[in-house]
Amino acid sequence: MLQLSRSSLALAAVASSLGSSHPLESRTAGCGEDPSITPGDFKNFTTSDGREYRVWLPADYDSMKETPLILSYHGANRDISHQVDLDRLTELEFNTDHIVVYLQGTADDPDRPNHTTWEGAPDSKSNDIKFTSDVLEAISAELCVDTDRVFATGKSQGGGFVGRLACDFGLSTRIAAFAPVSGAYYIKEIDREPECHPVTVQVPCGAGRADIPLMAFHGGADRTIEYHGDFRSNACLPDVSSWARQWALRDGLSGTPANVSIAKSDNGVVMKYGDGLVTLVYDGDNIGHDWPSTTRNGDNDGARLAAFNASERIMAFFRDHKLR
Repeated sequence: MLQLSRSSLALAAVASSLGSSHPLESRTAGCGEDPSITPGDFKNFTTSDGREYRVWLPADYDSMKETPLILSYHGANRDISHQVDLDRLTELEFNTDHIVVYLQGTADDPDRPNHTTWEGAPDSKSNDIKFTSDVLEAISAELCVDTDRVFATGKSQGGGFVGRLACDFGLSTRIAAFAPVSGAYYIKEIDREPECHPVTVQVPCGAGRADIPLMAFHGGADRTIEYHGDFRSNACLPDVSSWARQWALRDGLSGTPANVSIAKSDNGVVMKYGDGLVTLVYDGDNIGHDWPSTTRNGDNDGARLAAFNASERIMAFFRDHKLR
């Protein structure tokens, strides 16, 4: 288990006293320290609360160089290994220089031991905001992390939780950019179907800044989390285009996007607000509850290949953004 160093705790205390939720500089306590993880490989860790996560270190990791970091969250009923295979962010085709951290959701219902969920979902009881904060603190104590370039992505419920991270007052100021895929943006405060109006429902959000970069992906054939919203599991799901527009307005952008068709897709469109600060990628009419990929993966089974790789677009988006 990674332990917080005294210097990391001291730095966090100073930042807290100044009313800031991110470190005072981009270098972390792990800079200059030999990592316990072999570069180019994975290592599993457990927090003091018993939560599991897995860290992948780039092959050319240099402990004297601040390294960007990606947090990745699996979907409901899934686990870390499934997400590693799905997002492929540890493969050289997509990523050679970002640390990737895969976090494990909890199964809170003893009668459904494999039903893993994330905070914000109707049946979740876990505090995954704290879990994420604990993981960031622990990793920063061991590795040389560029705190200006910490990012978050995830699939389905994991994607919904990424949206929740972007709306969290503290973590929205520590994470530079967000990229949910087929996100389940549950609004569980609305638990009666007659009160759920997906196109007009307001998404609760208490972000700590107003310039948040966000790129979301969603398919028109998604029957798990409908693109046009739904009432599901006793919670309201917003229309995804309305959800994205609310993000644009929150960021002070025009509510009208610039649309660009996706070549060789089935009516796929990239909708950019504010030159892409907020971007919604409509994967296409034929793409379901998937992580879009041009090759077979655990979502598409080789039957619903996308015209693009979401992971490639996510990495390009992350490279374009940092906190300071």
